[in-house]
Amino acid sequence: MSGFYVEFQKSDTTGKYVRGWASVVSENGAPVQDWDGDMIGIEEVRKAAHAFVTNVRVAKAMHRGQPIGEVVESVVIDDEFAKSLGITDGKRGWWIGMAIHDETIQKKIRDGDLRAFSIGGKGRRAKAA
Repeated sequence: MSGFYVEFQKSDTTGKYVRGWASVVSENGAPVQDWDGDMIGIEEVRKAAHAFVTNVRVAKAMHRGQPIGEVVESVVIDDEFAKSLGITDGKRGWWIGMAIHDETIQKKIRDGDLRAFSIGGKGRRAKAA
């Protein structure tokens, strides 16, 4: 399983809501590698995001155990989307907002112990073009 961690862009003071990049696939046109050196394209991230929001939508602490929250906002930001909204930030990928229901996790967010999203996935490795 490949992993990617991206810091929250916003967290409310209660720890009940966080938002930010779930996955950044490119920055200023250059592919971004995850911690394992893997890269994913925007169309693959789109498929994964749609499947997650349609079929799962819940968050688990470090991908295990009971749900601790759920995705309440989700958008895949590709070049076309960014251009249509006048977005000048060069990052492309999947942006989410999560409602956090678990009080223990809310406290960890408030205390700064949890500061990032972690996504995991499975795939087939192929040589980059």
